[in-house]
Amino acid sequence: MVGNVFSSVASNYDLMNDLMSAGLHRLWKDRLVAKLNPFQGIKHLDVAGGTGDVAFRILETINSVNRRAMQDALEDNLQEETQIYVCDINPNMLNVGKKRAQERGLGDDGSLIWVEGDAEALSFEDNSMDGYTIAFGIRNVTHIEKVLSEAYR
Repeated sequence: MVGNVFSSVASNYDLMNDLMSAGLHRLWKDRLVAKLNPFQGIKHLDVAGGTGDVAFRILETINSVNRRAMQDALEDNLQEETQIYVCDINPNMLNVGKKRAQERGLGDDGSLIWVEGDAEALSFEDNSMDGYTIAFGIRNVTHIEKVLSEAYR
């Protein structure tokens, strides 16, 4: 049911968050990413992140740090590959995220991996991620205990 509801609001989802939070959701997400402290080579799962809002912030933070590091030293050819999985139950939300990635020039960035999936039954192996975020998606799940168990897993 939740998946279907978001089909109709996908293109306006971030605008709705702007209106409902008076724009504060952007500051909250910036703070979330700052606390996450993402790094080059991170394997991160952003659940219910279809529009890419949090994933873009994570990638931009990593890229910003990399630019500063490259000014001080030559880039190491052995850098680990960053993988940011954007998982959402709703394909329309993922399509909005992919479109926004294109608009930001990130459409061909192999670090962003778009996955249709259910927060209550993720298709990833145990202990396979360095980080996990869900942001506002936690308010829309049916069984919070299952989602938290999957996050811990």
